[in-house]
Amino acid sequence: MDVHVAGARPQDVPTAGRVLADALRDDAVMRAMLPGDTDRPARLSRIYAAVARMTLASGGVVDLARDGAAGPVVGVAVWEPPDLALGRWAQLREVPTLVAAVGVRHLPAALRGLRAFAAQRPRYPHWFLAYVAAAPAARGHGVGSALLAHRLAAVDGTGMPVYLEATTGASSRLYERFGFRPTGTIELGGATATTMVRPPA
Repeated sequence: MDVHVAGARPQDVPTAGRVLADALRDDAVMRAMLPGDTDRPARLSRIYAAVARMTLASGGVVDLARDGAAGPVVGVAVWEPPDLALGRWAQLREVPTLVAAVGVRHLPAALRGLRAFAAQRPRYPHWFLAYVAAAPAARGHGVGSALLAHRLAAVDGTGMPVYLEATTGASSRLYERFGFRPTGTIELGGATATTMVRPPA
């Protein structure tokens, strides 16, 4: 696979949402926050697309990995900027979409999860790697590594640390290869996420 990474444009957001939904459909932590299988792929696509739109509108970055310079999207990474408050209005615009996708019945579980994650976020300025995932058919081809290497090279120039939450052992090991170190854990509905920080380079 010939992996090329570049920033997404607004018109790429629906594709990014679908790729993330396909890649993370059975993620244990996401399932704890968003139970239920009814229309799950479509609901997840709407959620991840909304997050991507909010991130772009807030000065963050959504990177797409393609198989070839103009090939299909095979991976996505969503990077929130140090000052996400700049995009507060963009976040509010997405609330109706997010509530509809989550569903009123599952909203309490989603809010509990969001509060648990927010409590562990560092209080100092940092970049936040919200999501990074490879499409199922592209796993094992270096897509995640390419996405990480591409954006970390730029983030290093800002002198900022990077924070993330790893939801699998395999992802934790990948992040450790890029300089992330575990800082704690979050327990959520029987699932565990490992909080990790990469110090400024």
